[in-house]
Amino acid sequence: MRFRVWVALGLLMVAGPAFAQKVYIDYDKNYDFSKIETFAWQDQSDSIEGQNPLLHSRIKNAIEHYLSMGGITQVDGDPSIYVTYHTSTKENVSLNTTTLGYGYPGGWYGGYYGAMGMGTSTTSVSTYETGTLIVDGWDAKSKELVWRGTATNITVTDNPDKMQKKVDSALEKIVKKWQSMKEKGL
Repeated sequence: MRFRVWVALGLLMVAGPAFAQKVYIDYDKNYDFSKIETFAWQDQSDSIEGQNPLLHSRIKNAIEHYLSMGGITQVDGDPSIYVTYHTSTKENVSLNTTTLGYGYPGGWYGGYYGAMGMGTSTTSVSTYETGTLIVDGWDAKSKELVWRGTATNITVTDNPDKMQKKVDSALEKIVKKWQSMKEKGL
């Protein structure tokens, strides 16, 4: 029995970060997505190209990969849709308090609150960044937004390989959610 508990806890600890990333899809329910055959990149002033050109390239390459897997071809002119992406980051603070000590009775006991003994608490503060990745699809003729995929709570890291995996994971989740929505006819 204890072995099962430890295995379950171990699996939760390993799977925990995967649950943190959230993906949302929104789209125009009246739009005919079957007519999308080609795409082109829309110029954007708020991309991360200036701050991190390598990550910018990785994000674009991953988006292009998933679009081509869906049968949509990149063109230089006259596309069915324009594609853009946006990113943002947010700094988060985590507080972790550890209490060590002993006491008797240590709480409500016999109708009164009393404690005898010693104890100490230590609180540590850590900060970490989480990011949001938004991918937009705009109808080329009407210039209206027809599709948006959003991935939130992407933990930002300085390690390029880990960051690439996080971006790929986010985009893969967006694509899978989109495909399941298309299959259900939503």
